[in-house]
Amino acid sequence: MATTTMQLDTELRDELAHIAQRDFDGATLSEALQRLVAEHHINRIMHRYEQLRANPDEWASYRIEPHLTGNATGDGLPAASDKYPEHNG
Repeated sequence: MATTTMQLDTELRDELAHIAQRDFDGATLSEALQRLVAEHHINRIMHRYEQLRANPDEWASYRIEPHLTGNATGDGLPAASDKYPEHNG
């Protein structure tokens, strides 16, 4: 992966270093930023789920969708749970 430099004010850099040390077990600043960006994406996804749940029609539509497409994936192969019963919890 290519690297680059960026300018941060000292206070922000120090805060990121503190987060990296305290919350991410001493991760590098780059790793800390990657984790924070990933958390941001997850938070956006969770917010969208909250919006879906707030609208009963949209939530019902979302919930039924896997049932509508479940049969479309049938390719004639046995289910993994049937083929490998020793791995069933």
